[in-house]
Amino acid sequence: MARFFHIAFAWLFFTTTATAATLNDYLPKDVTYNPDIPTPKEVLGYEVGEWHVRPEQLVRYMEVLTEKSDRFSLEVTGYSHERRPLLLLTITAPENHQNIEQLRDAHLALADPQRKGDPDQAPLVLYQGYSIHGDEPSGSNAALLYAYYLAAAQGEKIEQVLKDTIILLDPSYNPDGLARFAQWANQHKSLNLVTDTQHREHVQAMPRGRVNHYWFDLNRDWLLLQHPESQARIAQFQKWKPNVLTDFHEMGTDSTFFFQPGIPTRKNPHTPEENVRLTQTLAEGHAAALDEQGRLYFTKESFDDFYAGKGSTYPDLQGAIGILFEQASSRGHAQDSINGIVEFPFTIQNQFTTSLTSMYGAHANKRWFNEYQQRFYDDAMAAAKKAGFKGYIMTDSTDPVRMNEMLHILAQHGIEAYPLTQSVKVNGTTYPAEHSYYVPLTQTQYVLIRAIFMDQTDFEDNTFYDVSAWTFPHAFNIVFDKFDGRSIPVSKTAWQAPTPQPVTLEADAYAYAFEWHHYYAPKTLNRLLQAGVHVRQAMKEFTAKTTTGEVTLSPGTVVVTRAYQQQDWRDVQAILAELATEHQLPVHAIRSGMSTAGMDLGSRNLPPVKPVSVMMVVGTDANMYEAGEAWYYLDRHVGIPVSMVDTDRFNNADLSRYTHIIMVDGRYSTLNRRSVEKLQDWVQQGGVVIGQQGGARWLSEHGILGAKFVDEATFRDAFKFGELRYGDMDDFYGQRRLAGAIFEVQLDTSHPLAFGYPRTQLPVFKDSTNAMIVPDAPFVTVATYSNPEPRLAGFTAEANRQVLAGKAAIIAHRKGAGRVVAFADDVNFRAFFWGSAKLLSNAIFLAPEVRPTLSDEENAAAAAEEAAEAAHAH
Repeated sequence: MARFFHIAFAWLFFTTTATAATLNDYLPKDVTYNPDIPTPKEVLGYEVGEWHVRPEQLVRYMEVLTEKSDRFSLEVTGYSHERRPLLLLTITAPENHQNIEQLRDAHLALADPQRKGDPDQAPLVLYQGYSIHGDEPSGSNAALLYAYYLAAAQGEKIEQVLKDTIILLDPSYNPDGLARFAQWANQHKSLNLVTDTQHREHVQAMPRGRVNHYWFDLNRDWLLLQHPESQARIAQFQKWKPNVLTDFHEMGTDSTFFFQPGIPTRKNPHTPEENVRLTQTLAEGHAAALDEQGRLYFTKESFDDFYAGKGSTYPDLQGAIGILFEQASSRGHAQDSINGIVEFPFTIQNQFTTSLTSMYGAHANKRWFNEYQQRFYDDAMAAAKKAGFKGYIMTDSTDPVRMNEMLHILAQHGIEAYPLTQSVKVNGTTYPAEHSYYVPLTQTQYVLIRAIFMDQTDFEDNTFYDVSAWTFPHAFNIVFDKFDGRSIPVSKTAWQAPTPQPVTLEADAYAYAFEWHHYYAPKTLNRLLQAGVHVRQAMKEFTAKTTTGEVTLSPGTVVVTRAYQQQDWRDVQAILAELATEHQLPVHAIRSGMSTAGMDLGSRNLPPVKPVSVMMVVGTDANMYEAGEAWYYLDRHVGIPVSMVDTDRFNNADLSRYTHIIMVDGRYSTLNRRSVEKLQDWVQQGGVVIGQQGGARWLSEHGILGAKFVDEATFRDAFKFGELRYGDMDDFYGQRRLAGAIFEVQLDTSHPLAFGYPRTQLPVFKDSTNAMIVPDAPFVTVATYSNPEPRLAGFTAEANRQVLAGKAAIIAHRKGAGRVVAFADDVNFRAFFWGSAKLLSNAIFLAPEVRPTLSDEENAAAAAEEAAEAAHAH
């Protein structure tokens, strides 16, 4: 039976003067407050909402409360990219802190069907976090008030809650973004607040405060775990397995206030219906408090709860209730809206109010929440036994790095994978023991496992707010299948991160070589170039005599020869050994320049690799997320320093400094005719331009890329309008939209841009209808979408799939002395598609080996010139 509660609040009236709301304006009046607990103003020097709190101020206030209150303990769980501390406060009754580990264990027993925990004895655990988007600051500012309330509030009601409950308070999910936005809003604040929506305070420069240091949306990283903020947060989530997780956001200024349950048909298919009922029970408490204050809100529209990697959905798949709150944003201190002036304190109040109603509402139904969590895991184990198969088997024999990264993510989510001890054959595919792993369904994280491996293509509701597919093995380009055999030979010990082993190199080697299929081969190559090492890269396969016998090395193999080194060979050996150890990269010691098969080491097909200098065009015309992904990949995974130049500075930039220019998705309307001519000249003189999505389309529209994109009319005409009613509009456009699906492309693995890829089939993430018409010229198409069925997972209407099948996904050609490379898709989506990310490295290091143009005459002339040069040399 659901129980309800009442909180008495003061009425808030704000004006657009510099007069701030006081603490009394915010706080409920049904408890008393301990005068020994410092208020936010006593520590920060201003009232909450008068200025935007900076992360260091937020940290300091939490430290002060921890010093003054025996209800608080504080832990630094990690550090952001900019080295800001990530805080987690554990808040409960003072006596609970003395046996906090026993209480945690009692709670965890609820999530373990083997232990059968007691819902009455286990504490309620709440994880309440704020402002994962840094420019949605009402959450983190409300955290000041909520923390004060938890430290200072006195009375039977709050004290009973604290006895029964452990509150995990995360005041800033994204301190780097919050810092960026607070600085922006505060530096543009006037004494007389400016509410004009066009005022600079309300229009952030790029990058906005929404994102973290590398311009990533951290609310998409809960499942993917590519950033330290997410890794620290999920470690605590798995440590505690809370009953409720609150996720406080903001939305457009002209809206009101949203809280879940949201649209019923847009929840994740693995979310139980009881979860929705619990969410609705809490929603009734939010509504009652907001009704008392006369606030507007909505609950059953917008904001799907489908993608398992968002803060409101990730908990739903683990026996918790994730709740999304969205407050209409003042995006500064005060801003005009269709509803009147939206003031910063007003936005903070709603977030503070629902922080309290979440806590009190969950506590009022403590037994139900605990029983639900226990029932969730009991049901999960029962469902695992009835799933129709026993687990997932997966393999990749070419690159342990990609496999280990995926296994590491699974382990962080509490999912166990077991190495095979004998080879297994499933549906015609052999899974060799030394490279294969098995994920059994019968483990407590069954529901999350199903979500992670989900390759669903049909959905009850085809309108997606975010993405419709994120299948892990596809993202990492790992072969996988369902296993339904009677038994499978696996180790008794689950996968653990391998211990790095030092790599030693034979001192008298003629040369050293490492293959390109290893994920960190590009980083190793780049680091060698930065160290001044002479490096060559194979364009053809060859079999070398090594100290361990004959080894056949694939195209793309990097070779470090003793010849042409400008430093002592022993120093070169030491550099390579250090890099091989750091990246756990197998290195072959070659004994002779004469190969037993294929080219010798002096072949023209083993050309030197030149150092690279990369520029990326950024700014308001470029997609901030894709630019951040490219920056992150090249910086963290390849070690290339990327020069980022805004579009409004492009015409004044000295392009001669760069060997490569990257243009990610974007409109690039700021670039004019002079920009086009400048880029054309740079390419003609030998530069490599790489376009992705809208960047590639821009290159095509301006005659730099010699390929045409499929026009929008072709996709529009593929759909039959028929008789549509006005109410069909959302569904119609939902059908036409390509909702973040996973597609399969067919790679020409003999092409330099596909070197290092083990199979012709490659999964890519697709979130647009971008596709190129296959040019009527040979050798320039690197990859096409599979035909007749290109989709692997997620929703894409049949009409769109039919248009995309067989179209070009990657094109590369020579232009003058330079090269043009075009990707129709985001090859490094959310830094999570490790399987396709190396395409960007290939476009950088191997593009100089792209020889064909779009002209048969030019190609024939080049071939004749090459043949004549070879004959002359002979």
